[in-house]
Amino acid sequence: MNQSTIVVRMSKSSGVYNKSNRYMLRIANEMDCEMNNNNNNNRKEYIVLPGKHNIEIGDGISFQTEEILLKEGETKVLTINPSLTYNLGFGMLTGMVVTGLIIQFAILQKFSSVMIISFMPYLFIKKRNFKNSFAISYSK
Repeated sequence: MNQSTIVVRMSKSSGVYNKSNRYMLRIANEMDCEMNNNNNNNRKEYIVLPGKHNIEIGDGISFQTEEILLKEGETKVLTINPSLTYNLGFGMLTGMVVTGLIIQFAILQKFSSVMIISFMPYLFIKKRNFKNSFAISYSK
């Protein structure tokens, strides 16, 4: 009987900010494993029977379930693509605002009401805009 293969891998273009992300992976409610975004734990291969399989991937913030239909001898590759999280976006924004304030203060040598404009982006960053902290893509 031919078996099928499911390959789950981390995206190589996820950047240095997402290197510490850990993903819990469950295939067909049986196999559990943890994946990191480093070179030692970048790819997992699972030999499964042909048919329909549920794959659950979670990172503690968000959780996704995918259903895959495999034929005999078929190989499907799932790629986990980490994306910008709220905490990472908020931290980067804070760094840019603080840097802007330091540069403005260094040039003006005093506090000015124009410096308050640097805080305007905080009005537009909302936690609801950062729902999924990763995406899943398929390839054969």
